[in-house]
Amino acid sequence: MYASVFLFYGENTYALRQELQRRKVNFLERYGQDALFHFSNQNRDLGMIKQALYAGGLFVSKKMVIIEGVPKDTSEGNTLSADKIEKFFEDFQQNIDKLPADTIVILLSNKPDKRTKPFKRCMDNLQLKNFEPYKEPQLKTLITSQLEPLKIGNEELSYFLLKIGDDPYRLVSEAEKLKYGLPPATSQITKEQIDEYCFGMVEGDSFAFFDQLFSDPVLAAQTLEKMKSDGENRNTANGLLTRGLKVYLTLLDYHQQGITSAKEIIAQTKLNPFVVHKNLKNISILLSYQDFIKSFFKQLIELEFAIKTGKYPESYYRLATKSILLSEHQK
Repeated sequence: MYASVFLFYGENTYALRQELQRRKVNFLERYGQDALFHFSNQNRDLGMIKQALYAGGLFVSKKMVIIEGVPKDTSEGNTLSADKIEKFFEDFQQNIDKLPADTIVILLSNKPDKRTKPFKRCMDNLQLKNFEPYKEPQLKTLITSQLEPLKIGNEELSYFLLKIGDDPYRLVSEAEKLKYGLPPATSQITKEQIDEYCFGMVEGDSFAFFDQLFSDPVLAAQTLEKMKSDGENRNTANGLLTRGLKVYLTLLDYHQQGITSAKEIIAQTKLNPFVVHKNLKNISILLSYQDFIKSFFKQLIELEFAIKTGKYPESYYRLATKSILLSEHQK
């Protein structure tokens, strides 16, 4: 077992990257940039990696060598073939005893294929650190730390987690949005403030849907299907769609009245400032599609009423919405 050769792997890429960054920063502070070598998809050359691993430095003795995608990373974005990884590992295993004593090696693979020989060799010879998904207490600790010095009660904390989901990157992003968006005098966070400043999982998908609505209706229809799988139920997805279309209709109405100031519209409607600014930039597109927007909104309302009154089963919602979207866009 080699004490200075590590494998970082696991589904929790947030925790993995945080740990990697912590080690890099500590190392850089002590030994400088010339002693750190980081190979990723953008600069991963096996010859350069060997040079960094085994060659002695003229001005540095202590080295840290980080190699991403080894063992074979099955996640998207990996560009190194399994054959090349196998060849690299054979060479690495044969020469590992030649590693300078002061060289730290960190292999990084988010989703390694555990059936392969390279991974099994890692299990036998390297220091392994598996970054597993955070459990709920860890997620709550992460949120609380990101919100400091603001306070959040356990009920509000659970609500925040339910709304945003369990992706640490999203949780950190939405916590920062909440922290820096609230008035300076705020000390205790409420559910109403979470709703005002933060976007949930399905809301994030709804932004993607509306971004694609006019440019690529087929892709928008695919996002609609994703919203169904991500969302709690039909009511959630339908509510987000109709609210989004209402925003479009509201901005079009104000434009027809000659009111184009985002500040004035926000003051009068209490709409989320981000939503208003984002869509005012595209007012010319909204104007060219206003008939489509009105018709789509009207048919969604009629569809919802038909399902609630038993005319159509609830399972019909996704197919009908997709059909409305594509047929209306083709007119």
